[in-house]
Amino acid sequence: MISDQSAVIARPYARALMAVPGVDRAALLAHLAAAAQALSDPSVAALAQNPALARARLTAALVPDLPDSSPLARLIDLLLRNDRLAALPGIAAAFSALKDAAENRTQAVVTTAQPLTEAQHERLRSALARRTGQSVELVVETDPQLLAGIIVQHGDMVLDGSIRGRLAALAHALSY
Repeated sequence: MISDQSAVIARPYARALMAVPGVDRAALLAHLAAAAQALSDPSVAALAQNPALARARLTAALVPDLPDSSPLARLIDLLLRNDRLAALPGIAAAFSALKDAAENRTQAVVTTAQPLTEAQHERLRSALARRTGQSVELVVETDPQLLAGIIVQHGDMVLDGSIRGRLAALAHALSY
């Protein structure tokens, strides 16, 4: 998760990327995420800190196979000039959120004790789509410590229907 200050810096850049006309947002997001991931590599991060390295060379290292005129290459050059390259992961996260909102899509994280069947996955996705009014992408994780049940996280909402959660609530109620 990005800090509040990083989010404040990242949002205007992400909004500017969203406003670029005629751009393939899915491809731009893929390249943006790849550049942010590349920046997390210690050797690339060390290159980014080297003032002797030409900006064009670092941009080419972060976004290979993209022309210098691409919106992402221009963004990275701008970030380098303003000493804000560290904001790139936050920009990627903010751009992803803006893209999903523009496409009326959302993501929910589902944690289960055992893997979901395809039918369970589809029923849950469909129920969340009805509740949110958006197309929902499920990220399913398994955690055997839940014992049984499910936990759904969507934005600030958490629905805990796990046995572990119920036992914790019972223990809390009994402690009074």
